[in-house]
Amino acid sequence: MKKTYYLFLSLFILSLTFSCDVIEKDNFTDPNAGFPWLGKKVLIEDFTGYKCTNCPDASSELHKIEELYPDKVIGIAIHSGTFAKPGGVFVTDFRTDEGNEITDFFGPEGFPIGMVNRQGYPDNVLLNYTDWASQAGEQLLQAPTIELSISEENNSVSVQARRLTEANNSLKLVVCITEDGIIDKQIYGSDLIEEYEHNHVLRKVINGAWGSNIQLSSTSSTYSYDYTLENSWVRSNCNIVAFVYDNSNKEVLQVEKIHLTD
Repeated sequence: MKKTYYLFLSLFILSLTFSCDVIEKDNFTDPNAGFPWLGKKVLIEDFTGYKCTNCPDASSELHKIEELYPDKVIGIAIHSGTFAKPGGVFVTDFRTDEGNEITDFFGPEGFPIGMVNRQGYPDNVLLNYTDWASQAGEQLLQAPTIELSISEENNSVSVQARRLTEANNSLKLVVCITEDGIIDKQIYGSDLIEEYEHNHVLRKVINGAWGSNIQLSSTSSTYSYDYTLENSWVRSNCNIVAFVYDNSNKEVLQVEKIHLTD
């Protein structure tokens, strides 16, 4: 990663007005201290932007959590707000209509910040990144209530889902596209990183920011959606992420991801 040390007067002014949260203490937990995983996976949504001076720390934390819980934690980076607005040397627009809608609804103010399975809505849903690991660990210990799987063929996604309990809560299914390995600029502290690797970038929510209403039973149901990738997206770096949430409290009940191949 090539670094060019460069101080922007405009960023200084911006930092005075919209400074990122400074997180001093990491709240990482030990995942090896007894872990009877029952099958529930965890979605971490990271509100971020390439002008956010502390956001690379949150991205790094998300990567660490994914490594600690392989294939059990799935990240989405939602580029939104002032820190994601193109301007100056920042040309690429990573914002999406769906990401903006989600951001407006949950209302994060100081970045970086995120949500772990959207647990705690409405008052405690937004968490500092140093709290993500412990929250993810707690969620992973819970029994899943939804079984979820994804298949993909010829730009069509099929999601199979069923209930694992007798609950009758109102459910919604969200299917989205994320992309890893995007090389672009990023501010980190007072430095401008010219070739920063952006991962988990939300590219598109295929079925709208709040997804589709679904009716599930103990028998598997299948929901299919067609999608297209924009020319600037690299298919082999893209993923399909699907999750089911309880519409009454927005809590994500199960999430799954597949990686697209050429």
